[in-house]
Amino acid sequence: MAIISTLRDKMGKFLVFVVGFSIAAFVLGDILGPNSSFIGQNRNIVGYINGEEIDLLKFNTVYEELSYNFSLNNGRSPNQQEISDIRDQAWERLINDISYVDEFKKIGLTVTDKESVDMVQGTNIHPMIIQAFSDPSTGSFNRDNVIGYLQNLSTQPANQQQAWYSFESNLKPMRLRSKYDNLITQSTFYNSLDAEAEYFNSSSQIDLAYYYVPFYLISDTIFDVSTSEMRSYLNKNKSDYNQDETRSIDYAFFPVLPSAEDSSFFENEIGSIRENLLSGNIIDDSTYAVINSDSFNPFTKYNPDELPDELVGMSVGFVTPPSYSNGAITVKKLSKITKDLKEKARAKHILLRFDDSNKTSVRSEANRILNLLRSGSDFDETARTYSQDGSASNGGDLGWFSDGVMVKPFQDAVFSRNRAGLIPRIIESDFGYHIIYVTYPKTKTSYHVTTISKDILPSDNTRNNIYRSAELFKLDIKSDENDFPAYIKLKNITGGTVNDLDKNSSDLGPVQDARNVIIWAYADDRYEEDISDVIETDEGYIVAQVNVITDEGTKNLDEVENSIKRRIIDEKKFTYLNEKLSDYTSLQDLKDNLGLGEIYRSSGLSLSENSLSNVGYSPESIGTAFSMEEGELTRPFKIDGGIIVLGLESKVIPDTLSTYDDFRNTLIQTSRFNIPLKIDDAIKFFSDIEDNRYKFF
Repeated sequence: MAIISTLRDKMGKFLVFVVGFSIAAFVLGDILGPNSSFIGQNRNIVGYINGEEIDLLKFNTVYEELSYNFSLNNGRSPNQQEISDIRDQAWERLINDISYVDEFKKIGLTVTDKESVDMVQGTNIHPMIIQAFSDPSTGSFNRDNVIGYLQNLSTQPANQQQAWYSFESNLKPMRLRSKYDNLITQSTFYNSLDAEAEYFNSSSQIDLAYYYVPFYLISDTIFDVSTSEMRSYLNKNKSDYNQDETRSIDYAFFPVLPSAEDSSFFENEIGSIRENLLSGNIIDDSTYAVINSDSFNPFTKYNPDELPDELVGMSVGFVTPPSYSNGAITVKKLSKITKDLKEKARAKHILLRFDDSNKTSVRSEANRILNLLRSGSDFDETARTYSQDGSASNGGDLGWFSDGVMVKPFQDAVFSRNRAGLIPRIIESDFGYHIIYVTYPKTKTSYHVTTISKDILPSDNTRNNIYRSAELFKLDIKSDENDFPAYIKLKNITGGTVNDLDKNSSDLGPVQDARNVIIWAYADDRYEEDISDVIETDEGYIVAQVNVITDEGTKNLDEVENSIKRRIIDEKKFTYLNEKLSDYTSLQDLKDNLGLGEIYRSSGLSLSENSLSNVGYSPESIGTAFSMEEGELTRPFKIDGGIIVLGLESKVIPDTLSTYDDFRNTLIQTSRFNIPLKIDDAIKFFSDIEDNRYKFF
């Protein structure tokens, strides 16, 4: 039974698929039903992967599996950001599953039934099965336990059977991926010449001189750039000026906030609760708090130094006046003061560890630190500086601990004190030397506090009034054909304009979680100056207008004119300077002839570097320099921001080795470690993928 229980615990995550499918089917019943607006015209298609349609049902099946898995592992439901991340993970899995299967088929890669059995009860047991069926105390694995479990599987609860079948169905895909990765990985090979090259490339250094002329030293005004030149440049360099599909939106925001009547309602409610707490007629404060409070942990036990300030020095039964914080109204009651069974105390310490070889010197250091503290040094800062315990970052604070928890010398020192303060002697234990400060002396006293909070929320009536305001705004802006931004300003309504809104955005300017607005703006039937109906968000209501629709493709010339003009002028400056730098035998000749620029030097450069002092990012310069011979000068060449000429002054080449096996092994291990990631990137790059999730989520 212990093994079966272990499997039940280990295999809980494999219930995800079954439960996820059920949830997805239920949730999508309305979406995909006969009356759904998504049916027809492929409007329920989330995307395409290598020609395969991914509809909402298929996507959400994977999403619910991953979401359930998250809840299983974290003990809670995912928040909004985590939901978005899980949707990305679901899409990535579908890409991998479909695209990889296509690759497996191309090369005839399979997993036979015999292999499947072997992974469960043969000689190549899957690691997850070994983990689930290993004895937790010894770590030993017994194949007979697996066989026995499978023989009795039909007698197990239905959910446990489904968990096993779900896990078993994943064994083949996992083995296929493992085979594919191994096939590519084992084909990786580096010979001795590769290893030798790696050694010399990584160990060689150069001293480099270079003459650099920034383009900004040449006036732009001496160069003309025509519109036809810019248009020609754009046509030849379209890939540099690609743009994604975007929307620019005007919006009016109507935040849903509690009205004065709403606040009054909750004030009256918390007032009634306070009267009940004061009356003494409540049988159990903790139950009453759980029923009536909107906050977590409404009935809490406090140590003496943790008691809320407003209850310090008060008698049992005292209830605070209502207070406001973070959109809630709160009252607190000191319900009772109790005595614990054991004494407790709070202390902080500085620990210095020692061994037989340094015990005397460490004790001397401990005494020195103790004297510093006696002289007024701050304990917390001293602990952060000198303590060798994990508590050092917290100023040595160990928090509250009960009698009998700490090692005896430490325990005796703390619990023998009747007042707070520094213990004026060094305490020795098996851990080392302790310098101790008692923060709060021994006590059995605990305080039990009832905290009842009510979130001040807008009522349905308030929401309806705000919705009507948004609806009236929409009717006015449509009927009067008013200018949207001007009308917002005229009516003193919160709002604004958001330009270049990405299809995957979640926020609309300062309005968070406005994803519904973005989905509306990117609908296939949207057009410029189209005005939305009232759209609900977590924070209120929005009326939006699409003012610019930007399609995917190449940017218009007027949008990138300055950038293109800058590039063309830099090209002309290079040509201009290159013609003047034609006859030279040294870098100094260049500077003397041109009268511009400077000569710089960099020593000890390695091939792994990618920038030059006073020049900036220039990997092409580093690569070129390492291909040069000592004393060689390059021709002028263009880099970002200027023109440069290199002169190699010296090259330090390391001694040859008798063998380069270590470098060869490093190359192989590094390559094999990166191969799975590179395979993923390559599979996605060569897959035909259309992602339309932005239309749904």
